[in-house]
Amino acid sequence: MPSLPRRRAAQQHIEATLSLVNLPDDILILICSHCRIDELLTLRLTTRKTRNLIDEYISTIGPSVARSTLPLSDHLLSRHESATSTFTLQSLKALIPEQLAAILVDRHRIADEWLQSRYGVPAEDPFGDGLRERVAHGWRILRDLSNISRTEHDTKGTPKSATDLKNMIFRPAHFKMEALKYKEDIILQKRLDYIARLSQRQTQDYKIMYILFSSAFSTSFSNMGEEYKPWPFDFGDGIDGQRELRKGKTWLSWYILAEGPDLFWQQWWSLPHNDPQTKNHIRDRAIEAFEQTPEKLADHQRILARTLQKAVNVRASLETDFDESNPVRYFAAYAKERLMRRQAGIPATREILDHVPFLVNFRCPEEIVKRHEALFAERNTIRVRQPPPRE
Repeated sequence: MPSLPRRRAAQQHIEATLSLVNLPDDILILICSHCRIDELLTLRLTTRKTRNLIDEYISTIGPSVARSTLPLSDHLLSRHESATSTFTLQSLKALIPEQLAAILVDRHRIADEWLQSRYGVPAEDPFGDGLRERVAHGWRILRDLSNISRTEHDTKGTPKSATDLKNMIFRPAHFKMEALKYKEDIILQKRLDYIARLSQRQTQDYKIMYILFSSAFSTSFSNMGEEYKPWPFDFGDGIDGQRELRKGKTWLSWYILAEGPDLFWQQWWSLPHNDPQTKNHIRDRAIEAFEQTPEKLADHQRILARTLQKAVNVRASLETDFDESNPVRYFAAYAKERLMRRQAGIPATREILDHVPFLVNFRCPEEIVKRHEALFAERNTIRVRQPPPRE
């Protein structure tokens, strides 16, 4: 029997739902219009009445919900708010990968401490539309790959043979581990089948998105102190973590495939930006999941992640057509465009995403710290040995 606090919470939820259902439709429409996208989708699942009402009046509710979710994103919303466009539930959901693309293309500039002025296009600048469209498509593909995992994990498995049944009875720990690996193998095969159905261009879009978001994961030398947790997913404490993620060689790659875009949407947008925990949301969720994963299963998932990434690289023709999977050429073109604008006296584009907690920060590996300290000491020694300048 549920505890008294749980029964009270359940009763309060029922009463709140009944109160909502009993409101007049015009009041419900007004409430829905003040929701953000996540809130509206949650509200839609509460009762049949709210679902039907939202579906019926989505063209009326949609513009307000979009603007409540993305209050400063004039450029992104401009085509959705045009006189020829009608808001649907699907177009509202489509704003999520589009906004993630806008954030990724914009904030990518802060992932490189030395070349910030080059590698990024502000979200309000139409110059980045071509790249943003490809990155948004990459996010949609990641969503599909994630849904494969969720669907498969919702399916209950049963012993496949007499040997499986015997292991389930007499070697339960072994049977459980093999069952978990088998399920992950099924997920891999379904993902491989999905990748095989993509066109080369679609796979290149996914690759561009993947390259860009991997840059958000940082083990920079500036990440020092207890505030930063160490990279636990592979050997080396993340000394090469960002590159390993980009190549799909880390356990974190498989975890991101399972979680999909939601992980990034939460940290970058839906969670309160002024909450200190928001900036570490992706990091802390990933570490928690890794710590709860048995070592043998994590090792198996790491292998599967590499297998999938190889298939993606082949389908994207990475070895023969790398430029089509490389976002840097877009940023290089924008650097030239920005210079021409400056010379013509055109004002810089308005910035709207400075507040986004983009980086996923891990502690700088101890080996990197020692290298920097040794290099600093060597430079000081050379400086001391140099003769003073002549007057």
